Amino acid sequence: MTKKRRNAVRTFLIKDEQVICTKYKIGDVGYIDIPGGKIELDETPKQAAVREFKEETGIDISELEKLGKIIVEYPDRIYNIEVFYATQYKGFPQEFDENESFWIPINELLENENRYAITFLLQPEFQNELKTKSINIKFLVDANHKVLNISKI
Repeated sequence: MTKKRRNAVRTFLIKDEQVICTKYKIGDVGYIDIPGGKIELDETPKQAAVREFKEETGIDISELEKLGKIIVEYPDRIYNIEVFYATQYKGFPQEFDENESFWIPINELLENENRYAITFLLQPEFQNELKTKSINIKFLVDANHKVLNISKI
């Protein structure tokens, strides 16, 4: 069986040991994610990151730095995700029909069981990859978003 593939982006916005996250109200209700989404045919990954961040949080971001890429492999699909870090922003987290966005202390996020694989990049063992902008990691996850394995690619 060939797994469906999707090219996507995620962008970290971190300030004072807190990160902007989204929590879904539809689909995976209650799960926490880093803002981002699908790359459209007519846009670059960086353009998609800016657009998706605005759509999911209401915040305008700029001065993006590419941190690397991750692969998140589910039993039935694979996400190829370009990861960015925003150094400038304007606005405040907002709530929408599909999700709410908010600042959350990183240590509190890491204690939450209902979170997507990309949030694992905030764990202490990945701090060097974040600082050196050399993220190149694959997450193998089950259908319930539980991380089964993490490997470098």
